Amino acid sequence: MAASETKERIAESLASLLNHNTFDKITVREIADEAEVHRKTFYYYFADKYELLAFVYQQFIVAAPRHDKPVTITLENWRPETIQLLERIADHSKLFLNAYPYDDGVWRQSTNEFVAARLSILLHAMPEYRYLKEDVIDTSAEFIAAGAIGIINKWANDNFKASPRTVLDQMTTANRLFNGILDRWKLS
Repeated sequence: MAASETKERIAESLASLLNHNTFDKITVREIADEAEVHRKTFYYYFADKYELLAFVYQQFIVAAPRHDKPVTITLENWRPETIQLLERIADHSKLFLNAYPYDDGVWRQSTNEFVAARLSILLHAMPEYRYLKEDVIDTSAEFIAAGAIGIINKWANDNFKASPRTVLDQMTTANRLFNGILDRWKLS
């Protein structure tokens, strides 16, 4: 079996276990047994179950579905790409709800980095923000991403009752408020 297949099988095993148990109750032994690998094999690929969980978040939720070519976020496609991300979260709601409250910040950190990197690209592409220094744009992207993750976490805590489009609207409204602050800052 190829190394990537083994790594993915271990990730699939954790995802499967998360459909029935909370992350804090799942052991490395259970993950290895579910994947039908030795514990040593688990530790060959992952330092601990938190590193594996970050990989699971990326594989099952954050990363776009596998395409021949990775999708580049643009000013034209960011809304449908964000809706797809939110739909993946909702599709994996059981996994998400059984993991993120117990993950010691793994969700927030890994997803914040992913979202902030894409937001930074978008902000750099906006002509009205070209006057800003690169570090200000990057910090703004991190700030907006943290807010978006907070909205997603609130949505999860409400058991995903709102639609992904409603959540995107909430993020957009929060971003408009932030843009208003930026515009006032620019004028002062």
